Amino acid sequence: MTATLHGAQATQSAHVPLALRQKLASTPSVLSDVRCIVKAAAIKWNVGATTVEAAVLVADELVTNAVRHAKGEQPIILRMFVARDGLRIEVHDRSTKRPKRGKPDLTIPSQPVPDDAPDPHGWGMGIVEHLAKRHGVTKEHDGKTVWAVLRMTAAVPAEAP
Repeated sequence: MTATLHGAQATQSAHVPLALRQKLASTPSVLSDVRCIVKAAAIKWNVGATTVEAAVLVADELVTNAVRHAKGEQPIILRMFVARDGLRIEVHDRSTKRPKRGKPDLTIPSQPVPDDAPDPHGWGMGIVEHLAKRHGVTKEHDGKTVWAVLRMTAAVPAEAP
């Protein structure tokens, strides 16, 4: 069975019962769609409320990193599926550069921060590390896949791989 969620393919089959694959443009404008797609699929798959919220945040951080660091116009691939050990989220991009945990500036400014100040960054992989039971990077012939496995707060379906 294949269903469409905001243009994403959500597939249910005997081999991978609950899976999502979405090709994304490498632009910041895709991030709100990513959050909606991931949330809708995770709710539909009944992974549990805590896992839904973690999945939205982890997918957003991984796609944000890919958009920020991937090579230009190349598409990004988002995959999410239920496995025996949890909810797995993968983001593939053409960059070979491994993500690093940043060192965000935690100092409180002594003056008001102007509206046009650059956005703070460096938090993404630390957030992923905190929320995932495990995470990593797989080198591929055309780039890399950054992945995270989240604990499920609801029962994993019996047919999960």
